[in-house]
Amino acid sequence: MKYTKSAFTYFFDKGPYLVLLSIVPSLLTALLFSPTATLDYLLEYRDIVFTDFGAMYSDIHRLPYSVFYLGIIGMILYVAAFALMFGIVDRHMRIGEFTLSFRRAKTRLNYNLLTALRFGFFYGVAFLLSDILLTVLYYLWAVTFGAGAEWLAFSTISWLVGTVLLLFVSTRMMLWAPFMLHTGLRSYDAFRMGWRQMSGRMISASLALFFVLVPAVVVTVIVGALTESVLWRVITDGVIYSVVLSFYVVLMYTVFYDVTGTERMDLQKIDIWSKKWKWKISANKDKEDEKRG
Repeated sequence: MKYTKSAFTYFFDKGPYLVLLSIVPSLLTALLFSPTATLDYLLEYRDIVFTDFGAMYSDIHRLPYSVFYLGIIGMILYVAAFALMFGIVDRHMRIGEFTLSFRRAKTRLNYNLLTALRFGFFYGVAFLLSDILLTVLYYLWAVTFGAGAEWLAFSTISWLVGTVLLLFVSTRMMLWAPFMLHTGLRSYDAFRMGWRQMSGRMISASLALFFVLVPAVVVTVIVGALTESVLWRVITDGVIYSVVLSFYVVLMYTVFYDVTGTERMDLQKIDIWSKKWKWKISANKDKEDEKRG
């Protein structure tokens, strides 16, 4: 529970701003990739389609692919949203100033965009591979057992195992982006450093992610049980994307500041810009702030 309280306290305070920042990219991305499709499909176990793999994949996802280009636009915008969120959360924790200023947007994009692109690409590929693997398993169980209770049981186990694996990878890779951004390490070196530094912190960080994923699962089941509307699925997926990924950025920096032993100025009950504290912020620090957003 080490990180759970800290991350949720921050998220309940500043998270709504991050969610609003990412909601449009989230809704557009949900038109192309559904994070809940494989879970929602479990509710259809009596009427699954398994004439061939392609038919099952289409039946699982049921997205408006005629507007796929909007999903591509959403993913591009999400890279920019990640770059902005990295800068916003880091600056707040580092010097105690939370700002969504458009004046700083260009600096944050310039400094963080490449890392955000790598970050988004990696997690996008991981999600896509997991989604395809689950669909393959669903199809194999359907060919073996047909529609019914056996298919539901084996598919549910597959979904649980796949979700746990994604949770493990997401937690283990949590420090990759911050180490790339703030230590000067190259991508591979940052990956190795982040991987090592998560040792001993996996359970605490995983629990924090688990507690934000549970409501997402509950909402998915409720919406799936109440309606088969594609529109509602897209809206649900978009909100889940926005909330979960915004929380992930918060948790990522919560863990990073703990690992590096850096004092979090957002937790201080002081005005760091008052005369009493101005002397502590050197000209070099100001220059660094401009670079890091």
